[in-house]
Amino acid sequence: MTIIDLQEKNCKNCHHCVRNCPVKSISFSTGKPEIMEGECILCGNCYVICPHDAKRVNSDIDKVKRWLTSGVRVHCSLAPSFVGLLQSEQRVKKTLIDMGFASVEETSIGAAEVSAYYRELCQQGNMTNIISTCCPVVVKLVQTRFPQLVDQLAPVISPMRASGKLIKEKYPKDKVIFIGPCIAKIDEGNESDEIDAVLTFEDLLDLPLVNEKNYFNTSFLGDLARSYPATGGIIQTLVSGHNDYQVMSVEGIGPVMDCLRAIVDHQIEHVFIEMSSCAGSCLGGPMLKKGHQRRWKAQQIISVANQDNHWPKYQIQTDCHTEYIAKPLIQPEFTSLQIHQVLRSLGKTSKEQELNCGACGYQTCQSKAIGVLQGKADPHLCLPFALEQAQSISNLIIEHTPNGIIVVDEHDFIKEINPAAREYLDCINYPVIHWPLEAILPSDEIGIHLRSLHDVRYFTKEYPHLNKTFHHALIPIPNQHLNVVILMDLTEEKNKERKIKDYRHQIMEITQKVIDEQMRTVQEIASLLGETTAKSKIALTQLKRTVEEESQ
Repeated sequence: MTIIDLQEKNCKNCHHCVRNCPVKSISFSTGKPEIMEGECILCGNCYVICPHDAKRVNSDIDKVKRWLTSGVRVHCSLAPSFVGLLQSEQRVKKTLIDMGFASVEETSIGAAEVSAYYRELCQQGNMTNIISTCCPVVVKLVQTRFPQLVDQLAPVISPMRASGKLIKEKYPKDKVIFIGPCIAKIDEGNESDEIDAVLTFEDLLDLPLVNEKNYFNTSFLGDLARSYPATGGIIQTLVSGHNDYQVMSVEGIGPVMDCLRAIVDHQIEHVFIEMSSCAGSCLGGPMLKKGHQRRWKAQQIISVANQDNHWPKYQIQTDCHTEYIAKPLIQPEFTSLQIHQVLRSLGKTSKEQELNCGACGYQTCQSKAIGVLQGKADPHLCLPFALEQAQSISNLIIEHTPNGIIVVDEHDFIKEINPAAREYLDCINYPVIHWPLEAILPSDEIGIHLRSLHDVRYFTKEYPHLNKTFHHALIPIPNQHLNVVILMDLTEEKNKERKIKDYRHQIMEITQKVIDEQMRTVQEIASLLGETTAKSKIALTQLKRTVEEESQ
């Protein structure tokens, strides 16, 4: 069963999970986050940090519901950290009994056993350091990432398993479930014989009759074993029984990993170390994120309940001894040449270009390159490189475009200007940045448009003092309170248009002259023809009369 999986419909590819995974067990090579089960330590960081609820935790809730409805006897081990979510002890227990649980025990019965074993280990004094094994994330982290420290893990089962074992010894044929704030406990329960199923506190709220609004008083029956979920709670149960071991409490996955590195470097020796992967220990567990603001109130409740308690002499009731084995995570090794080839593909050809910004989710560019080689990381996902590429392309276009580009602020003062605009406006040698736009491009029309600019506008205007004609594109950038003025030089086209117009005018004038000339010629010819015809008519008429007279 996959314990944490992705709800793709909710995922926005924001990379929060990749950035916050402490062991980089989330792959992003396929364009979406994918948890690599063999490498995940189930710390729950990705679940807690996701702002889109794209991570889902798969517990044994359906299995437990089937048991309860089918009459199977089910006993519950309830982690005392429930005060971080549901702050009434007796009413929660009563409700669980009413739902069909055969009995409800607090996991602190197992914590008492575990503390007794820790006291024995301290008194024996044989271990270099004693690392508590209550937190399954810490155990898995040591087994896989720090296998050389396995012999410094306390050879004791967790309080969850110890409580389950005590209940199983009492009811060997019944089912035992654990309810707590931890995702990794689901995996620990799957691998143990003492626990049959694990639910989370969020599952508890989903069960019928259980509602956090119904349980909000601060009754909490205290004993020191119940202090386990708070920071320093384990150490508190040791009292002075840690012999000559010093004691140290480390919480949060980052400090835990730093502490383990310090142990590897022999900086820490003869110390009992209470380790929890969650800040605030179990009160800061991932499945308590709905009640994370109550963590401090819960810590106060535990402190007040335990302030007058003293750890009594305790008789061990069951065998809690175990052995933890190393499960080293085998990762392929890559040569420096392979790493540098990946870095070069990301535009990082020198140490200065390795910014180690962490935006991709990896702390260093070198570790990102290794992630790419491992098939985990997207080789194209490098924010500085992408910005540099985009800026480079943008700068290239702006620097070499034939159009003039001027960026002005909301008061029309110049913020940026490209070489083409400087040349067009004859201000190559002037420091025009922060000058008003009208100083280099006087135009009432531009000012009117810019003062009411909500979308892209176009217009054409001639500037006689520059001997230029520009087609303007005014583009607003409202989220940055900027406007972009693009000048497209139409001077040559306008000059060509004028020449063509003048040429046409000249042709029309010449044509008109020819027509007029032709008309005059025609008129002259007509006049001559008319005169000649008249004379001919007179002569012929006279000739006719003469002939007629002779014939008579």
